[in-house]
Amino acid sequence: MTKGHLILTALTAAVLTACASVPGTADGLADGRDSRLAESDRDRLRGDADTVADILQRGFAAEARGDADALQAQAQALALMGAKPEDGAPDLARQWATTAKTLGARPSTAVAFRGRTLGPGYRSGKVTANGAFRTRQTYNAGQRAEIVLVPVDAAPLSLEVRDDEGEPVCAVAPSTRNLGCRWVPAFTGSNEIEVRNDNSVTVNFYIVLN
Repeated sequence: MTKGHLILTALTAAVLTACASVPGTADGLADGRDSRLAESDRDRLRGDADTVADILQRGFAAEARGDADALQAQAQALALMGAKPEDGAPDLARQWATTAKTLGARPSTAVAFRGRTLGPGYRSGKVTANGAFRTRQTYNAGQRAEIVLVPVDAAPLSLEVRDDEGEPVCAVAPSTRNLGCRWVPAFTGSNEIEVRNDNSVTVNFYIVLN
């Protein structure tokens, strides 16, 4: 085997190793590491998409139980992450801040809408019963790509990502928890993202892209 072949083989192995599904919660990501990691340390180990997905999940929970201060805190966190709504999705940071104020959030937790200029994008969607939602996203070669699915309803969804040739990049089994994929593309190209619903009811979700 020539030196050139050895280098190519090593590069291919590195790319394949980087292609893997990842849990979308801090607890899930900590399972394969030291379970005693402080929360701040876990945040540094996670990608931005994972962090935004967790904020969305906590925000929806706070909204559902009418917890004004918790909802205001998640609005603040989402704004500071620089997460931006895409494709007509609501601006959840502002929406949650308004709702929190209506619910009586304490003034000390008011949101200052300044944060990172660029952050992950998020969009809302729904999948009909026994159906699938598909969208495409372009990622650049050699740059980490992240996708995290946040189910809104208490029904499991599955996530699959394929490259522009239809080859699987990652697949995550159905779950009601956040589902995520993180990988490093070998080539710049468009990836197909598929969210599948095998339930007998329509399921709403948010998807975070970075």
